[in-house]
Amino acid sequence: GREGGRYDWHLAERSNVEIDESDVFKARMECLAESVEGLVESRDLPVEESYSIVDGKRNARLTGAAKGLSSRPWVKGDAHVYTVALASIIAKVTRDRMMKGDVHELYPQYGFDKNKGYATREHIEAIHNHGPCPVHRMSFKALKNR
Repeated sequence: GREGGRYDWHLAERSNVEIDESDVFKARMECLAESVEGLVESRDLPVEESYSIVDGKRNARLTGAAKGLSSRPWVKGDAHVYTVALASIIAKVTRDRMMKGDVHELYPQYGFDKNKGYATREHIEAIHNHGPCPVHRMSFKALKNR
């Protein structure tokens, strides 16, 4: 985990291929579990004294060092629990920086420096003009049936 003032976090990621091979929800749950497990392991947190809040309707299945950790799903948790909101911000900023930086440098024709991979009109037009690039999720609505 990284230290961020009083708070620690552990970041987990999945590639576009991994997401396409399963689905966004499953990849999200795997990342959530990996993040909690990584934080418990790296900080040697006592599971019986720790607690996790999941933004959404379902908990991730925790294993390894985090097995047995108390966890609660909370719909719109990021609107009610500031540490959940912080986790959402860390995930979004990390992804946006990656898209605006390395990914844009590799594939500038898609305008990732501006759209960050989101389905803007310009991004959809670039996909239609150039076809998908290796970082596009083929399960992305604009790319289905291509």
